[in-house]
Amino acid sequence: MPIKIKDLVIRLIPMARGRKRKLIIAHGDVDGVISAVIAARSLGLEDAEVYFSGPRSIDRALSKVPDGGEKLVIVDVAMNPDKVDAVESELRRLRDSGWNVLWIDHHIWPDGVVDRMSRYANVRVRPAPSAARVVLEELGGDDYERELARIADDADTATYRDERAKMYNSLTRDREKRAYLIEALMEGRMEDEKVIKWAREKLRDQEKKVEEGLRRVRVLETAGGRKFALIDLRPRGGPGSLISKRLSGEVDFSLVLYSCSKFSLYAGKDRSIDLRPICEEHGGGGHPYACGGKIEMNLLNRILCLLLGHRYFPRELRNLVEEVRARL
Repeated sequence: MPIKIKDLVIRLIPMARGRKRKLIIAHGDVDGVISAVIAARSLGLEDAEVYFSGPRSIDRALSKVPDGGEKLVIVDVAMNPDKVDAVESELRRLRDSGWNVLWIDHHIWPDGVVDRMSRYANVRVRPAPSAARVVLEELGGDDYERELARIADDADTATYRDERAKMYNSLTRDREKRAYLIEALMEGRMEDEKVIKWAREKLRDQEKKVEEGLRRVRVLETAGGRKFALIDLRPRGGPGSLISKRLSGEVDFSLVLYSCSKFSLYAGKDRSIDLRPICEEHGGGGHPYACGGKIEMNLLNRILCLLLGHRYFPRELRNLVEEVRARL
């Protein structure tokens, strides 16, 4: 399929003169990639272009889509509370200019937001192990799409019993390899030779980074008596979800500091825990058992944080840790 793969829209998306445009905007993880593949194959969007965005940037991505297109499909992109008004405005503009927008997701959206967005788009949101599962159930598919959905379920619940979920996950962090992966899956090559080769190399490197990260883990306790792992990967990030999974049998949840501006929370032993409210109050969102948020930091502390990484623990990070301890 002549699918063109793009990354997060950072400039106006060009539209060929006289040609209606077909676009897919997907989250950049395994579930997003597979959701885009199932949607494209099921809807016959052979000439669609695929862009990657996420809940923190979907309003900016939509703002770059020009007027007058044809079909826009958004998959596996959640709605963060602080983005609702901006996204609603963009969806209204796109609808009025001729776009037919379909939005499929499996995250929990803020109350009333599905109804608001349904005025301008065909919004299909309901809980499921993965967005790919909802895409499959809504749009249909054959045995190939059903197998892809099983892989997405495995990856997005962080179960990783399927080796293909691990392989695909290792490639989604590399723009070029992610582009190749989605093209291979579009064409029915679920176990493509290049994908396997690249993934094995990535997984070996990933395992080294997991071991390095584990050496810096601190185990703390909340006011409610829960044990949690503080995983500090600043300033360059790392496989935080994999490190937290490695610790999931030992702690109730993990707090991962990916950078000086981004953190995530992952459930461990306690799968009943709802981590999402903290993430939402920090400009993020996600699942109750896995979510992310933003870290607001003054300029001086941000510079020191970038220079010194985990050796420097500024007031803003101390406050975040104390908030987690007090609320969970």
